[in-house]
Amino acid sequence: PGFWLDGGTHAAEWTSVMSCIFSISRWIELIESGDQRLIEWLKKHTIYIMPCVSPDGFSAMFEGKPFLRSCMRPPAPGRVRSGLDPQDIDGDGEVRWMRWRDPAGPYVPDESISGFMRPRTLADDPDDAFFFAPEGLFVEWDGVEWKQAPRQFGLDLNRNFPSHWSPFSMFGMDGGTFSLSEPESRALIDAFTARPFIGAGLTNHTYTGCILTQPSRENSPLGDGDILLLERLANELVIGTDYRVFRIYPDFAYNKKKAVVGLWSDTMTTTLGVPSYTLELWDPFKFCGLENEDPVSFFVKPDHEQIKKLVSEMVRKTDAITPWQEMEHPQLGTIEVGGLNYMKTVRNPPDDVLATECERGYLVTDRLRQTLPNAEISTEVERKGESHLIRFTVENRGYLSTMGLDIAGELPGTPSMSVHLKDCPNVHTVVGQTTQTMPHLGGWGLQGSSGANSIYPSLSARSHRQHVEFEVQGTGTVTLEYTLGRGGCGQLNIELD
Repeated sequence: PGFWLDGGTHAAEWTSVMSCIFSISRWIELIESGDQRLIEWLKKHTIYIMPCVSPDGFSAMFEGKPFLRSCMRPPAPGRVRSGLDPQDIDGDGEVRWMRWRDPAGPYVPDESISGFMRPRTLADDPDDAFFFAPEGLFVEWDGVEWKQAPRQFGLDLNRNFPSHWSPFSMFGMDGGTFSLSEPESRALIDAFTARPFIGAGLTNHTYTGCILTQPSRENSPLGDGDILLLERLANELVIGTDYRVFRIYPDFAYNKKKAVVGLWSDTMTTTLGVPSYTLELWDPFKFCGLENEDPVSFFVKPDHEQIKKLVSEMVRKTDAITPWQEMEHPQLGTIEVGGLNYMKTVRNPPDDVLATECERGYLVTDRLRQTLPNAEISTEVERKGESHLIRFTVENRGYLSTMGLDIAGELPGTPSMSVHLKDCPNVHTVVGQTTQTMPHLGGWGLQGSSGANSIYPSLSARSHRQHVEFEVQGTGTVTLEYTLGRGGCGQLNIELD
């Protein structure tokens, strides 16, 4: 059985990449220190990690490119970009913010936080007004219009996956021309599906300080049992981290009238049947002692008073704001460059807090790892006249079933449960077929909508133990090859006297 972990789908969310690397390092440290529990687990399980899904975009941002969502896919052929293009114009290797005074400007300096800008009100003096935008130059400019250019790199990889894909547009971003249109998303899903025994997955992002679970849309293909199982497990995964649990729909939907499309975690769960989550690392509000009860509203209906409290605390705790510095802009004349360091306060934690945040991410990651199916196999050989009766018994001691989710039973890519008796020159089958199938094994997480109830206890509808029998004649070594759903595969030898 395998556990999947990835990060870096969004280039600016480097905490997601660092959290993957932190988890790798922690596991290696535990192995080197002789942690027998992990060592024994790894003898029967595998961890697959893709730390950075969008390496080109990630690298570009560290080389000083402006904010980009995912990768470096250029605009469509023939499309002309006109307007302010974010770029480093003062040569400091960063794309920050710039402001210039103008009576038509929609911003004014905030009186209580030095260097911070707030939205202009009717009571403000036009002489105090500024235009406030990313540092950059106007491209294809007529010398008159001041408007933002469309994003140069506007693809959001986390809207490019198969689950419920449809054309998508929000905040100047899109989900690609068709599902898996991009090499990064294709490489990711190819790597995942090439490993059919992956039993659980986690994809890292920022920033909300929460784990996102199903359903992802109003008309989810998942049954109530799968949805409630994932939610129960999510609540256990975040214990001790201060992370919250949100359902993608309706809690994390920007527009509740539109389904969230093309998500990777949703593809793992509903398209491939693998229990999976999105982990939103880093909660800047929590770091500042504040509560952001409705994270989606922060994005779509920003409350300046809420933002002001956040920035005020960030300034008190960190070097959040770079003082404004005058410079001559080749198109605008005198401007100032500086302002809030968004990338190391809001989008990601400050450097000195990064390791602590990765530790939280590791706690969630490591707990999810431990939920995989854990198959224990035993065999017995009984003499029956001229024959041998071989009994193969398997039981699952893991949290999750060997099917993963109930929906996996409807999906063609879900591995089945079977045992095959290989041909042996001196042994032949007397009764039955050489390949026998078994039902999937339940896990102690109790598949079903009710879960475990101490007042009304019962056995699960799906047994955690199954067996098959082969009656054979002859002597020598026989080999049994087995596939145990997402519980893995293997073979064993039995000597017949």
